[in-house]
Amino acid sequence: MLADKGIAAIDELDKMDSGDRSAMHEGLEQQKISVSKAGINATLKSRCSLLGAANPKYGRFDQYEPIGEQIDLEPALISRFDLIFTVTDQPDPEHDSRLAEHILKTNYAGELHTQREEVPNSEYTAEEVENVTEEVAPDIDAELLRKYIAYAKRNVYPTMSDEAKDAIEEFYVDLRSKGADEDAPVPVTARKLEALVRLAEASARVRLSDTVEEQDAEKVIDVVRNSLEDIGVDPETGEFDADVVETGTSKTQRDRIKSVKALIGDIEEEYDEGAPIEEVLDRAGEIGMDEDKAEKEIESLRKKGELYEPVQGHLRTT
Repeated sequence: MLADKGIAAIDELDKMDSGDRSAMHEGLEQQKISVSKAGINATLKSRCSLLGAANPKYGRFDQYEPIGEQIDLEPALISRFDLIFTVTDQPDPEHDSRLAEHILKTNYAGELHTQREEVPNSEYTAEEVENVTEEVAPDIDAELLRKYIAYAKRNVYPTMSDEAKDAIEEFYVDLRSKGADEDAPVPVTARKLEALVRLAEASARVRLSDTVEEQDAEKVIDVVRNSLEDIGVDPETGEFDADVVETGTSKTQRDRIKSVKALIGDIEEEYDEGAPIEEVLDRAGEIGMDEDKAEKEIESLRKKGELYEPVQGHLRTT
């Protein structure tokens, strides 16, 4: 609520209490927060953009695992964000050298400034300190940037041009058409279309323009495509799948779960004590699955309570 008509930045989103995270749904959807304290009921406005940062479930992203399983947040909350990017730490000598040089230079500027302020007989002159500080100063002063964003958000209300509308519609329809086949996953949902509109308006606001031009739409389409390639692709098929983030389970995973449950259902009818696990793993090839994946799905279904062991080593579906 304190960020009304501004930007709220939340770090360590994954460390929040689950109750607090669930309270964010109303703010993200309705742009207001309902508070009930000591018999007082109030509704506070929260018309702001939200920038969130969180750590993956296991500390680092694994490029071979579905992204939905590595993000320790509810799919209903994650799907509210217009853009999601994974930030990975890849060793690169050139990048690491530039980063180290910048950090060391920044610390050195701070050391000179502190020594100049705290030590009466410092050997460094004010001019030397100013020169080093200028080298690490940002191109745009933080206070000026804050004022610029505040002005843009409160005074610029752009409208969509016909060219921008056509570009966004063409991108959305083209992307959706890839999921037209019966067995194909749904690439994106209508929520992504709303995100495209919001982002295009934001691009126009940055330019302090009253019109969303085609260039804004094209810029946003590139950014959204990069975001989808980052987190909206099923790693097993390489296809866009909205369910990877929207539900946390890709279509490929859902199909595999159905196949495993159907196989166990068939086998358990042949045995009084349920389907032997070894038999299920041996016959996993019948449904186009290797033993390792079948074992992983069995363990997952067991944790969810969709499978149980009436006798050790045997399985039944619930």
